Amino acid sequence: MIEALEQIFLTDSASSHELLGIFVLLLALTAERWLTLPRSYHPATLLFVIFSNLQKRIYKKNDTKNYQILSGTLATALPLIVILALCYGLLEFASYPELLSGLILYLCLESQKLEQSIKRLPLLLRQKQKSAARDLLRVWLRRETKNLSEPGLIKAAIETLTLRSTRLYFTVLFFYLIGGPIAALGYRILTIMHASWSKQYLPDSPFIKPIRNLTYLLEWLPARIVAICIALSKETKVSFHYINHYGNHFYHKNTGWLLSCMSAALKSQLGGPAFYCGTRFAKVRIGQYPVPTLSSIKHAISLINRVKVLWLCFIILSKVSIYLAFNF
Repeated sequence: MIEALEQIFLTDSASSHELLGIFVLLLALTAERWLTLPRSYHPATLLFVIFSNLQKRIYKKNDTKNYQILSGTLATALPLIVILALCYGLLEFASYPELLSGLILYLCLESQKLEQSIKRLPLLLRQKQKSAARDLLRVWLRRETKNLSEPGLIKAAIETLTLRSTRLYFTVLFFYLIGGPIAALGYRILTIMHASWSKQYLPDSPFIKPIRNLTYLLEWLPARIVAICIALSKETKVSFHYINHYGNHFYHKNTGWLLSCMSAALKSQLGGPAFYCGTRFAKVRIGQYPVPTLSSIKHAISLINRVKVLWLCFIILSKVSIYLAFNF
């Protein structure tokens, strides 16, 4: 076993690099699952603070709409280019770029901490600790949580689990597989920027319009792949009916597809109005089912983990098949 690992790490051949890439990918996924970093020590937290301060220096409420769009575009592009250029240089000069790539992937994936937080919610609600439940979700939600009822908290938990798992796990993994660590890191930086700025401004603010449109385009394909995976796992016919009836008419079609499939799979109503910065935004209610219950949270977590296993099996089979096809 040790000799095999030494051959993989020390042999400078194309096949060894491919095997090392597969090994590092699996190692990063395993570490994200079982060795999660605390939020206070995670680089994403530091970037969140940096981007929030950057926005405060740039954004001026009295600026014209076009100037806000321009400033939002520059605030998105310049930090992204600088960070990616630095990371690209590190990868070029690294002795083992595959290992550094795996570290970047590990730091970009962030779904397990979300799952751990969501799992705590039923216990808090059973103990009638609604304030603690609201504080727990406030970290992950862009909407206001102070007036959410118990059904509203459950619905918000399922929605954020579905959407953030798609963004912080599946989409990151998607870009890592098709574009390598730089593509995954670039997308992850954009999600941090978007999260830091949308916490302080309305979803339709001109300043965040450029990054909102860019992330929508980047998430278009992976969001639909995840939605189809959810649909194929349970209530397939109803899921596609909901996509046509609700998802394609949702304010954000990527979100609409995901919530339509999750609503059909759980047989629970999702969506509905939400408050952002004190302003009520009317959103479509998805499904003709009753509102979700505490048990729905457990079922949603199980469903997301099932999709993760499906993706992992597909990745392993495709990587191994490609390796065998070109080396034997």
